[in-house]
Amino acid sequence: MMLMSEEEMTGKHPVEKVESYLLSRDWPVERDDENELWSEIASQWGALRLMVAYYVDNHYIQFSCYLNIKIPKHLQMKVFELLSLINQQVWLGHFELWQEEAIPVYRIVLPLRGSYLASKQIEVIIKAVVYESERFFPAFQWVIWSGRNPSEAMTMVMMETVGEA
Repeated sequence: MMLMSEEEMTGKHPVEKVESYLLSRDWPVERDDENELWSEIASQWGALRLMVAYYVDNHYIQFSCYLNIKIPKHLQMKVFELLSLINQQVWLGHFELWQEEAIPVYRIVLPLRGSYLASKQIEVIIKAVVYESERFFPAFQWVIWSGRNPSEAMTMVMMETVGEA
């Protein structure tokens, strides 16, 4: 499978570049318009819903990954505390709670004014989206389904395991 060269991609619309990247990995893509796409990426915790939007007015491209886990209203304050702890561990982007649907979202925004979106950037961002979403998904489960406090949940997901079971 050949990826396009940087020269071939620089003239393309940023969302088109992301679409090409996703399609080259056989991931489904839905386009609402030229400035937005949706994709579903398989992960160890189920499907991750990826939305990519390009904001023409300010030249930002936003990658948002919606985790498939609903936050009950009575646990949202605990989840806000968890989000604060998680975001201290994330180097690129941040997690937030999408209030409308009560689900966690991992978001990365890049300014593109005066530059272009490189294929290597797309690769790094998509890898970060999958890695960080998979890494912290269990913390949400610990708080929501196991009744753990956010600090305990973070201790569990940050613990490094050694060996094999």
